[in-house]
Amino acid sequence: MDRHTKAAILCAGIAAPSADNSQPWRFAWSGDDLDLRIDADRSGRVSDTRYVLSDLAAGACLENMIIHARSLGYAADVQTFPRPDDELWAARIRWRLDTESDQSEPLAGAIEQRHTDRRFPWGGSITTDTQARLNAQARLIPGQRLYWPQTPRERKAALSVIRQAETMRFRSPTLHAELFSSIRFAAGWHTACEEGLAPATLAVEPPLRPVFQALRRPAVMAMLNRLGAASMLGWRSAWLPIRLSPGLCLLVIPSTARSDVLAGGRALQRVWLQATLDGLSVQPYAAAGVLSLGFVPVEPAFQQPLSRLGSALHDVCAPGYGLVFLRLGYARSAPRDRSGRRALASFGALQ
Repeated sequence: MDRHTKAAILCAGIAAPSADNSQPWRFAWSGDDLDLRIDADRSGRVSDTRYVLSDLAAGACLENMIIHARSLGYAADVQTFPRPDDELWAARIRWRLDTESDQSEPLAGAIEQRHTDRRFPWGGSITTDTQARLNAQARLIPGQRLYWPQTPRERKAALSVIRQAETMRFRSPTLHAELFSSIRFAAGWHTACEEGLAPATLAVEPPLRPVFQALRRPAVMAMLNRLGAASMLGWRSAWLPIRLSPGLCLLVIPSTARSDVLAGGRALQRVWLQATLDGLSVQPYAAAGVLSLGFVPVEPAFQQPLSRLGSALHDVCAPGYGLVFLRLGYARSAPRDRSGRRALASFGALQ
């Protein structure tokens, strides 16, 4: 494998989504073998306890690389978590020329176009054919599936779970600090940044921007929470956009094992790329799934609500564990602002 091909595969990998655009990946080549590692400096935050979010991002990164390499005529032999005593080593990939491949990989064309869209409302409808294509992509990764709330009762239950989780992110001081630490307010409201979340990508309405920016101060958030601000923010950030969008699905994994979380990231990426090919806008909501797994250490006052959240999500999607909700719909135009990426060299040596 030549240097250009290696670089192209890595570029496809870093185009994957990650929690708060943290990009927690490190790469190391040994000949044609590639090690995908979790970056210790960009992982392990409160919501990333036991590397749930980093494993999810690693899975998406891995799948992007496999898809792009397949379009170049290469197959991948993958071993996940090769050494149990090295918790940051997510996968080893051995690349080989696939002489039987026709280099047909439609999803490869969507890797650079995939993005998060936080705007609303969206129109259109999610047809049964579209659902079938998305379901098929999830099932290509063993053990993974999508759950679609169909009835009003099912959708109401899913919306309640999502809103509770998003509300908790503003009520819990620990989760609040984590949330706002990822937003790069110094970038302003009109520019992108190569790491973290630029305010411009958050789709906050101009009149509300000064208020939202003030919420990063714990004292302001605590004061407004006494007036019900967290509940209102959960309504605005989750309940309302989802109510005004035609589609909602949930990625469900078979267990909480790290290997299944990583596999969930692979399935998530395939579904998102297919949705991009179908012209859909996508916004992920991971808080409900991640918090309900029970790994995130929150303040004692929130432990009982967290337990209730886990039970409610289990009732929504059992058997299995809900990991990430996806809001789906058709936007009138592509968003102007998208999250950037760091330079390739910052992810490790390219040999």
